[in-house]
Amino acid sequence: MIRILNQFLCTAVLFLLAAASFAEEYQQVENIAAESAEEASVGLQDISSGEEKRPMLRLFGESLDGAPLFWRDSSLVLSTRVYRFERESNEETIAEESAVGTELTFRSGKWLDRLSTVVSWHTSFAVDNSEGTEGGGLLGPNQSDLSVISRAYLEYDFGKTTSMRLFRQDFNMPYINRKDSRMIPNTHEAYLLRHPGKRLEWLFGHVTKMKLRDSEDFAPMGEIAGVQGSNAGTTVAAARYKFSNAATLGTLLQHTDDLFTTVYTEANIPRTFNEDWGMHIAAQLTNQWSTGEELLGDFSTYSWGLRGRLSFRGAILTAAYTDTGSAAIQTPFGGTPGFTDNMLFDFDRAREEAFRIGLSQNLAKYGLPGIGVIVNYTEGRNARTDDGTPLPDEDVIAFTLDFRPQTSFLKGLWLRVRYAEGDRGTPESNRRDVRVILNYSLGAM
Repeated sequence: MIRILNQFLCTAVLFLLAAASFAEEYQQVENIAAESAEEASVGLQDISSGEEKRPMLRLFGESLDGAPLFWRDSSLVLSTRVYRFERESNEETIAEESAVGTELTFRSGKWLDRLSTVVSWHTSFAVDNSEGTEGGGLLGPNQSDLSVISRAYLEYDFGKTTSMRLFRQDFNMPYINRKDSRMIPNTHEAYLLRHPGKRLEWLFGHVTKMKLRDSEDFAPMGEIAGVQGSNAGTTVAAARYKFSNAATLGTLLQHTDDLFTTVYTEANIPRTFNEDWGMHIAAQLTNQWSTGEELLGDFSTYSWGLRGRLSFRGAILTAAYTDTGSAAIQTPFGGTPGFTDNMLFDFDRAREEAFRIGLSQNLAKYGLPGIGVIVNYTEGRNARTDDGTPLPDEDVIAFTLDFRPQTSFLKGLWLRVRYAEGDRGTPESNRRDVRVILNYSLGAM
């Protein structure tokens, strides 16, 4: 109870920050070189289910003008991804993998203006992979091919503002999300109610199972968290409020029986000064503690962070700081929302203090439309094991180059090239990643 009261007090402070009386011209600072898509955005700017792709081509089109909306508005979207992943330490190649795969998604119209369905089939196939190294998470065990019905849900609209979604789906929430940084995203089996309102957005439900991004199988949330034989599921409640000045405040509760509870709060304050200048200030707080039989051990911890972004003519300068409590944050169900999280390390070890500075630039203003560059440097200091043993400091420098052609015949193409180098104190612990990802989406009949 004391932990929850503390979270409510901190939420109230963040509420006051978000409600601060800046001018009405507040708006989201545009992140032109997208930090997500290869890696999921997991902030409370979006507590809805995972990103919905707009159909590029109707499945039946005008041929069924008189048919029910369920068939007339149905669509089929085919997306492809080609991925090359390499990871090395200072001493050896750790992982080396190449894959090509597809996502085929059927989305129906609404039957009786209420009931619709979405089904997605994901595949990932090996391409000339070397023997003798670990996989990079693009494929299954022993670099086996993957083929899975990743999403299959029914959605029922009670009205314009509330819906019910049942069975396999994906999320973009803190700590339960797609973590789409390989070939196939995480997906979950869940049963929930959603209210995607213009001001107040909320979600409530229960997540029973999860499929990891390198697996075809759905397993109970308790097993995914590391407790063999556990059938525990995770109850989720989330809400986000958007103020008239575009500032937002959101909070999220996730409870897994006999394992742990996580409460997350985030406030965002964007502002545009003129056509050249803008800013975005964000604050976050996580409280996490073991519950019930404490099958993952007895612990109580926290993490808080601040992030500021300043934009000028297509360039965005980012600075962020996070601090973690006496135990590491548990993140078995997806990526972390931490402001200092990056390609190699999460920077949420026990007692870790982390600082990140980054610059992204949209090159359209320089005659190169569709090209964006991101450079980030992150360092973590003073980390400990949960029993207090000092851990090596860690530093990461990361580069991302995005190319999204603007010409009509190449629309839907996205090439992303990423490089990161991380220092964790010893040659065998250091990391270097090279990732080349080619995405393409098109309609199919």
